[in-house]
Amino acid sequence: MVFDFLDTPLVSLSIAAIFSFVVVTITIPVIIRVALEKHLMEEPNGRSSHIQKTPSLGGIAIFASMVITFLLATPESNTSTVNIHLIIPSLVILFFIGLKDDILVIDPYKKLLAQVLAATLVIYFTDIRISNLFGILGMYEISYAPSFVITLFVIIVITNAYNLIDGIDGLAAGIGIVAALAFGVYFYIVGIHWATVLAVVSVGSLLAFIRFNFSKASKIFMGDSGSLVIGFTLSLLAVKFIQHNQVYNNFHIPNAPTIAILILAVPLFDTLRVFTHRIASGIGPFVADRNHIHHFIIDNGFSHLHATLLLSFSSISLVGISCYFFASASVSYSFATLIVTFILYSLIIRRDVIVKKPYINEERLREKRRSAVGQS
Repeated sequence: MVFDFLDTPLVSLSIAAIFSFVVVTITIPVIIRVALEKHLMEEPNGRSSHIQKTPSLGGIAIFASMVITFLLATPESNTSTVNIHLIIPSLVILFFIGLKDDILVIDPYKKLLAQVLAATLVIYFTDIRISNLFGILGMYEISYAPSFVITLFVIIVITNAYNLIDGIDGLAAGIGIVAALAFGVYFYIVGIHWATVLAVVSVGSLLAFIRFNFSKASKIFMGDSGSLVIGFTLSLLAVKFIQHNQVYNNFHIPNAPTIAILILAVPLFDTLRVFTHRIASGIGPFVADRNHIHHFIIDNGFSHLHATLLLSFSSISLVGISCYFFASASVSYSFATLIVTFILYSLIIRRDVIVKKPYINEERLREKRRSAVGQS
């Protein structure tokens, strides 16, 4: 028949990506208009890299696009995991807790509790979990209880790491696109349809969002409603990637844990470094500051676009390095390498080493100069 080509996986995935892109593109202008009318704007603060009030509800469009497209593109007969659609309730929980934080601001530990609940539900109902440690500390197969706890920890770490990397225009979207593409290509090759669709709709949604995130006339932030949803999605893809490689398959990667870490290395390394610094300084790990890598780059005079391109390219490079050097390496050797790399990274990436001048919000400075000229 004329439309038989629509049944081919690559074409259907392309349609899913386009559909998610279109939904975000159509929805965001409406969200911006409502945010302006109802004064639902993010106020600049001492840490901000912006000086203007900006809507931070981009996550509404991202969430709607991903959920609608995922449900349409993964009928029950095509899913390779029982009850896979039960990941949607977890995304709903994170979306609404993120939306509340975008509008009212809530305690970070309440967000953490919501993440624990969402992760618990998805692990219990879908059985997406890590049950093999690939020889780390000499351990391989582990029982259900430690498997559950380890998976819960991994999901929460990745979700928070992605949430915290959302500090400048385009960065969270750029990192998300790179990671989702990497996982999506693998799942397409091994034939896990639902995971491929989830990755594809993430890419489509983020590609549409990033245009608005960089726009001057129609700027909008992702907000926690978006970063928690995307971070949780990437954590599920990472766990499924590791789980699928616990047994031999037609495209087996014996060092899957290391590959998963390197795909998400930019947010993971940065969050671990920042949390370590905060705890060592005697402050809470969730106390906000300007010690993220993207802050250092911006504070050295680079634009948001340049910082995003630099860190996104770094993420792409790490994906390539992981596939070339670590795919078949021993997990113990790889983890030792990662630990040494992180220590060196933490020693080098410090404000007193990286930033050559005190932080000045250049946009705010130019605004003050214009105001002074106008008053004179």
